[in-house]
Amino acid sequence: MAIHLAKLLTHDLQLDPSAYAGQVILVTGAGRGIGLQTARAFALLGGKVVLAELSEAGRAAEEQIRAEGGEALYVQTDVADQASVAHLVETTHEHYGPVDVLVNNAIYIREAAVADMPIELWDQTIAVNLRGTFLTCKACLPEMLTRQHGTILNLISTDAMPGLSAYIASKQGITGFSQSLAQEVGSAGVRVIPFGPGMVDTPGIRSVAAGLAPRLGIPPDQFLHFSLHPAYIGLMPAEHAGAAAVYLTLRLADEFHGQAVNGYEVLERAGLLKTLAAPTADETMAGTDTTDRVELIRQLAHILTDTEAEFNRLPIFVRPMARQGFKSKAGQSLPDWQRMIAAWEANPAVPPQNLSDRLDQLVNYYRDVPKETARFTRDEDMLRQITAVTQQRLTVIRQLLQQLPA
Repeated sequence: MAIHLAKLLTHDLQLDPSAYAGQVILVTGAGRGIGLQTARAFALLGGKVVLAELSEAGRAAEEQIRAEGGEALYVQTDVADQASVAHLVETTHEHYGPVDVLVNNAIYIREAAVADMPIELWDQTIAVNLRGTFLTCKACLPEMLTRQHGTILNLISTDAMPGLSAYIASKQGITGFSQSLAQEVGSAGVRVIPFGPGMVDTPGIRSVAAGLAPRLGIPPDQFLHFSLHPAYIGLMPAEHAGAAAVYLTLRLADEFHGQAVNGYEVLERAGLLKTLAAPTADETMAGTDTTDRVELIRQLAHILTDTEAEFNRLPIFVRPMARQGFKSKAGQSLPDWQRMIAAWEANPAVPPQNLSDRLDQLVNYYRDVPKETARFTRDEDMLRQITAVTQQRLTVIRQLLQQLPA
């Protein structure tokens, strides 16, 4: 189904059609996919959009945006080449003025195992993705700092994926680079955000699907219909990713300055995507004293073991995200939790230090499990089952909390 991007922006997201009137937006890799839809979105909100694109797809993108009533300029650019980037920024300044928003979207992506990867493939991937991001930021940043105004959106990706080590390494490098740059500019009026759109339907992801899917243990068709949010049956439309980029830049830039954020969260905050409500079970647990502490510790150890097994059953490229999510919310990694509880089980009379605070963090993690699982499946029966299991786990942890001395 075709998506009416202007309606999505102004009606669904309730953005002002002139929100970017007079502002200069530079989008790299703007000829297709997320880059094209991001450029269109900014232009539909009144921005003067510069399309930095290596191929002639940039010219077609310029024509499309102008046909839609927007203002756009295609500048053929190799973001990995310093002279080409300098020419891009100079041309932008000559036609429109200084850059207000920089969106680093240009990518080079090829599928290859490390053992078989030509060194040239590695070098090209790092050059376009990571070096290109550095060069454009370096070229646009001085004027942003002088004006104390500007937003830089650097597109990132998932944590790990077999066959895409060069691409993932470049994207993780962009995350660290963006967070470091955000600290450098501080509160000087410039915002730097590492933005992961999500699993988006783009020519890039389709180009690697046939080789990547077997490494993940799934057929290509299933990979191209994989969803990370219950609002989507399959991949996110590129128009939604473009809308998320605009909304993030316009409404959430201060909040996410220096912080990685994904497109699903942005669109949830915008009200476009609905979230699964967190369980609202009674927080008070009756019968706390009916189960002995040793048995509760043993049950918690089993819960952690089961969680480990559940992570291992996830698609391989989702596992790092799941483990990082656990560590972020539970305060330490799953193996660290398992070691800590095993030591406590061996000596139940001596609880670990700061255990009450740690168990509170574990409650926070499991409380959000149904909502997070809904990003990966639309199966209502599965979600009901997961919610029930989660409530059982929360009961054990809360009972342990009540057994601890005040």
